[in-house]
Amino acid sequence: MLHACTKPKNFDADIRAADSLKTHMDETLALIDTSVLQIADSIELQLNYIQSNYQGEMERTMAQTFIRFSDIRDNLSLLDQWRDSLHNRQDKIENELMAFRNALADKATHDALNREINELYADTVMQHLIEKEQQWHTKVNEWLQQQKSLYNNWSTLNDTILIWRQSIPKQNSPA
Repeated sequence: MLHACTKPKNFDADIRAADSLKTHMDETLALIDTSVLQIADSIELQLNYIQSNYQGEMERTMAQTFIRFSDIRDNLSLLDQWRDSLHNRQDKIENELMAFRNALADKATHDALNREINELYADTVMQHLIEKEQQWHTKVNEWLQQQKSLYNNWSTLNDTILIWRQSIPKQNSPA
């Protein structure tokens, strides 16, 4: 006599929770896809103009300000790399989340490792995914704080740089 596998449980609440986690991550991801590149492009534009058109000896305070401005550009590059890392982590978590969600939606009785999908299994996997998502959100919040700090530093210096740039006449290129 053959015994059938256990009847699949109803995991609709877990499926909704997985969908909710995915939606929340997608909404958060939109927060980090903002103005970092615009600021970096602006810095690059200002520095290129000044390097191409400034003649003579630059005052020490002006030179130090340009160096700080350039350092912000470098930090923005690191922030951009960090953002890419956040995207990659989000993709990995989302893939795990969707595999779990799909297994539940397909009413599978066992996972890929032949473990029975029951309430304890679903609760354990869901808790693990929630913890990963929370850790990811912590890193996103750290990123947002760093971005805000860099933006404030840039904004303060940018006003000064723009005033100085206006005082530098554009050099004519030789024909």
